[in-house]
Amino acid sequence: MENAYARTPKQARSRQSYDRMLEAATAIINEGGLQALTLAEVSRRSKVSIGSIYCRVDGKEALLREVQARTLALMGAEFAMMLTRVRRRGLGLRELVPTMVRELALYLRRHSRLLSAFMQQAPSDSVISNAGRKKFQQTALDYKLILLERRDEIQHPEPERAVEMCFTLAYSCLARFLGLGSLGVNEGNWNELVEDLGLISLAYLVADLKQFTKPGATR
Repeated sequence: MENAYARTPKQARSRQSYDRMLEAATAIINEGGLQALTLAEVSRRSKVSIGSIYCRVDGKEALLREVQARTLALMGAEFAMMLTRVRRRGLGLRELVPTMVRELALYLRRHSRLLSAFMQQAPSDSVISNAGRKKFQQTALDYKLILLERRDEIQHPEPERAVEMCFTLAYSCLARFLGLGSLGVNEGNWNELVEDLGLISLAYLVADLKQFTKPGATR
């Protein structure tokens, strides 16, 4: 199938070359980040000529879009499998929340190099930006829905808002640690961060907020 940025081959032999090209580009980014991605290096690793690469994509930007499309599809399937595995365990909220934070952390860390590359390119490429935004929104929705399956255990008066805040907090802190969308410095201890985010999220969902007074409120 052809799209606006790549010409997907139909013949089996050409398809194999095309797949090698994408696999090589993915490996290069994983090893050295976006700055390491060049068509010359992709050609060398995949043993696909520069001419053949240009038969499929118009340049490095289009190649990165193809890598992103392939990566996000694989990540979507991986995340769905993780959700199924967690659901089968039938966890209560007190186990489910830390488990989901840990699963999200491992998921983001596994794909951090690629996600960082896509985020770096997004400000100058609307295709990359829109695809990334849709994937983020779907991940957020799936994360929130599995927590809301334990709605009866959530003490917060607005469960939907509460689980959305839990996702935002976890994702933001993990993304900062991993350097997604920024240079990142990986400060602190990864395991402690994941554990603390699980405990903070759980506390927010099960705490009796009536005992707290909002700033500026009068008794």
